[in-house]
Amino acid sequence: MKEQEIFLEYEKRVAEFKLQLIRKLAGSSSAHEKPEHKRTSNIEMAAAVLKAAGKPLHVSDVIDEVKQRFDVMLDRDSLSSAITKQIKKGKRFVRVAPNTFDLRSI
Repeated sequence: MKEQEIFLEYEKRVAEFKLQLIRKLAGSSSAHEKPEHKRTSNIEMAAAVLKAAGKPLHVSDVIDEVKQRFDVMLDRDSLSSAITKQIKKGKRFVRVAPNTFDLRSI
């Protein structure tokens, strides 16, 4: 890379950083900003898998499907715990057998 290209790339990155900092400090949510890519939560991925399956799945099957669809490896205990918390709150999931979950019908 030429010195001029290196300098321009540096200045561009500094300017982008400054603009991002100004927006953050000003609390701006301008329409000109790029929308941030939101990460899909473990619960959202599990719900998507259960919805697509259309039937109850064992937590191991949910984890396998999440790995295939989202290329994310979930921790079994963490996922079971998170789904159990949702069940206790009366949200989104139901337990139909040990470690087997389905979406709550509305």
